[in-house]
Amino acid sequence: MKAQEPVMRPTEDYAAMKKLAVESGLEEGTLIHIISSFGFYDGSELIGCAALRQEKEVYSLECLAVRERFRYQGLGSRLVATIEKDAKARGAKRLWALARAPNFFKRMGYRGAGNGQEAGPSLTSCANCPQFRRDCSPEVLLKDL
Repeated sequence: MKAQEPVMRPTEDYAAMKKLAVESGLEEGTLIHIISSFGFYDGSELIGCAALRQEKEVYSLECLAVRERFRYQGLGSRLVATIEKDAKARGAKRLWALARAPNFFKRMGYRGAGNGQEAGPSLTSCANCPQFRRDCSPEVLLKDL
């Protein structure tokens, strides 16, 4: 019997998203100014998530995480594409990402933007994290939509 394919749907279960993010090695962070979010579900289990944040005219991709045993199946790429499509539909001209895995985003057309360039995200919150520059070297990235 073939395993059931994970299903993507909108979600507002921010507690489950935070939990998955932490289990995936991200900081807990706060999910504020979120205007949409999506999750992949395996039955009732959240196995992947991403959120779109809007603060004034700045749109950013937040909380991208995929449970380890489901990685390398295209779920992260599909979540990013969904967030990009949603951002564009809402009038965003560009999408920012503070990326722990910058090469993943660069393969999807993102480019380095420098720390805090053009009112985008900054690495300021990363500086206090014990993982910063040890086993995490994040980059601020940008994609024109």
